Amino acid sequence: MNSKRMLFRQYSEGDFDDYLKLVSNAEVMKMITGYALSKEEAKDRFDKMLKINLESPEIGHFKVICAKDEAFMGHSKLVLTAEGEAEIGYVLMPQYWGKGFGNEIAETLTNRGREVEKISTLIAIIDPVNIASQKILSNQGFQFDYNGEYFGLPATYFRLKL
Repeated sequence: MNSKRMLFRQYSEGDFDDYLKLVSNAEVMKMITGYALSKEEAKDRFDKMLKINLESPEIGHFKVICAKDEAFMGHSKLVLTAEGEAEIGYVLMPQYWGKGFGNEIAETLTNRGREVEKISTLIAIIDPVNIASQKILSNQGFQFDYNGEYFGLPATYFRLKL
């Protein structure tokens, strides 16, 4: 799975340092968890992601890499949440913000969701104040579903029927 400017590779054990660099950045995590993850929290999440990737080789958690120079850009996911439903998600290192990469990731994940037979609906969960992500999801055809919580934090849920 690739896009025009990015490569998407399922994480492997050797990718932990890049993942840690991303999730231990307080600026990056402000609208994800509200705080930077510790090394231990990051390792716990990373190990769970690797397990999901083994169980679902056609989808999962992906390291996002710049096609031009192979630099680590961020994280994306397309993971099953219920029968027929999968969640997309993405987060980028700050130097890649505001350059259209989020939209390109969302488009790539949405297109991949359409290719996977067992997925009929996509969801996305974002911080309600993240206007940029709301626009990205809207551009892909997602519609507001409801406001709620996600792990105790305010969250806005979006849905797209494929």
